[in-house]
Amino acid sequence: MVEIATIEGVGLMVRGASTEQAGASPRKDFPIAERPGYLLHKAGLVLVEDVEKALGSVGMRIRDFFVLAALAGGPELSQQDLSRLLNLDPTTVVTVIDEMERNGHVERRRNPADRRRYNLFLTASGREALATADRVATEVESAFFGGLSADERAALRTTLGVLMAGRWPAAVCSD
Repeated sequence: MVEIATIEGVGLMVRGASTEQAGASPRKDFPIAERPGYLLHKAGLVLVEDVEKALGSVGMRIRDFFVLAALAGGPELSQQDLSRLLNLDPTTVVTVIDEMERNGHVERRRNPADRRRYNLFLTASGREALATADRVATEVESAFFGGLSADERAALRTTLGVLMAGRWPAAVCSD
């Protein structure tokens, strides 16, 4: 393994590159950089930061994108359902939905079976915002995963799905 990138001054170890390609030598005093969990965590942080920055250019945050995508993706959801699905604090979900409702992206409607509960729906404006966010996130992900072949990307997606199976709401891990 050789270092091909440095994150926060710590060697990121990846198979298949030469030291010359890396431009630096691996730090022998930081063996955690070889652990898959650490690498997955750091890669996730970098990707989220990149997507967050790009979405900011269109006036959105990554949590807005996740909420819009969740609402577009399936059955009616309440704020509580959304909180569980996205692993967001319920008060955060209320704040996000309040803002999206003010922006005309989401509507709250009483659940006919339980009048204490509200279901959330995307509006036409919400679908447009989702399309924009999806385009932006796709561009960032394409750049981030650009060093992987289509087969490697598919294998990564499959592997991550296997790792997450049974650990997260089914809707998140389904194809």
